[in-house]
Amino acid sequence: MKAVWQRVHRVWWWGLIAAILLAQVVIPGAPARAQAGVTWVAEYFDNPYLIGAPKVTRNETGLAFNWGGGSPAAGIPADNFSARIASDVYFSEGTYRFYILADDGVKLWIDFPPDKRPTLDTYDAPRPGQLLTADVTLTAGTHHLQIDFREVTGDAYLYVYWENLAGGARGPNFPIPVQFTVLWTAQYFNNNFLGGSPNVVQTEASPTHYWGTNSPVAGIVADHFSARWIVAQYLDAGRYTISVAADDGVRVIVNGRIIIDEWHIASGQTYRQTVDLPAGVHSIVVEYFEDTALAHLTFTMTREAQTTTPLPAGAYVRVTAWVLNVRDAPLTGNVITRVRRGEVYPIVGRNADSSWWQINVNGTIGWVSGRWVEVTGSGPVVSTPTPIPTPSPVYGYGQCPGFLPSRLAPGMWGRVTPGLPNNLRAQPSLSAALIGQIPAGGLFRVLGGPVCANNSAWYQVNYNGIVGWTMEGLGMTYWLEPY
Repeated sequence: MKAVWQRVHRVWWWGLIAAILLAQVVIPGAPARAQAGVTWVAEYFDNPYLIGAPKVTRNETGLAFNWGGGSPAAGIPADNFSARIASDVYFSEGTYRFYILADDGVKLWIDFPPDKRPTLDTYDAPRPGQLLTADVTLTAGTHHLQIDFREVTGDAYLYVYWENLAGGARGPNFPIPVQFTVLWTAQYFNNNFLGGSPNVVQTEASPTHYWGTNSPVAGIVADHFSARWIVAQYLDAGRYTISVAADDGVRVIVNGRIIIDEWHIASGQTYRQTVDLPAGVHSIVVEYFEDTALAHLTFTMTREAQTTTPLPAGAYVRVTAWVLNVRDAPLTGNVITRVRRGEVYPIVGRNADSSWWQINVNGTIGWVSGRWVEVTGSGPVVSTPTPIPTPSPVYGYGQCPGFLPSRLAPGMWGRVTPGLPNNLRAQPSLSAALIGQIPAGGLFRVLGGPVCANNSAWYQVNYNGIVGWTMEGLGMTYWLEPY
């Protein structure tokens, strides 16, 4: 440890030498805003403890790295590596806020205080995806900064930024981790295929767990078990990257669509997928199974820094419904695609009374109801292939073949009619996994739909924190009703 601490004190000497002798090398990764004009000396170690001589030493021009599941340099492993990065930086007098976003552990040292404690420290208790901050008052002059970083497994990234609070706190433009503000519903099964009713149901803060060779919860076997986590969470509009690392199989479903499907034996591999989401409530389901030996699961969801999308030239609509069908003809036409709340599309035309609008959805021309869009400008009257019936004040939300007109819509509250309970399924299909039931009279919030399947309308709902799909009825009978 003495040798390690001595290295802390002499890193700035390396900075002086390396600035003269070493060529600049750019680390692969997505750049974020970094302090201009600061050259850092980085030492990379092939172990997570900063032990021994560094395997790679080089200059860096900014602390904005996203290594993902890869290595920061040749000779450094993708997991279980560490780095020490330092520089001498001039500051004007003032109070500065330092921001760090790191996966996994990190320490920030400023001028090596007499008590030898870092200004910020999550090195042995990582908080990946959480924005870390520390306010520090600095005198005018040069101050020595050092960041110690440790990567354990899964994704690896490090972003560092600071600002003088005299100019107001603007914050960094790091990729934004999703902070789930509601608990997940966790279901555990004593089989490895999510079969039957769950043996244990409880609420948890996250699907991320490291069980090792132990049972995940009391009453569940240590091997050959499976689990499902469900959450309904309001998210801002943006592009989200979902990353999971699992031993063994894992599946991620967003708004009823499978975006990661790695349902096989594995040893901790990391899988990623990017999805564009509108502002609103979204359902996320994470499914997992364990075979034998070690068991662990890591789940992260990060929103990319936002960019401004210019509005279309001329007339356009902005979608106000959570999910809105786009049809090839007004009212009774076939659904050809769907748009979501907050999205903006150019107007192609309208019907005579402007109750339906024809829009261009990324090259697909279709019709949307004027009830669920905000219109800017206008458009030419377009002849429609079929007459437009006047929507009923109650039954105005569309009709699935073989079923009554739907009475529900996203954002509404609904209730199961008296009699039997309604099943909740993972997908809008009678063959999808059963994940729960809503009792007769049970209240739920409608999140999405309708989706036409099995001669009925299916709605995605949230019932007491469990998110799933349920049928509105069958034949001439409604099983659900507006509340």
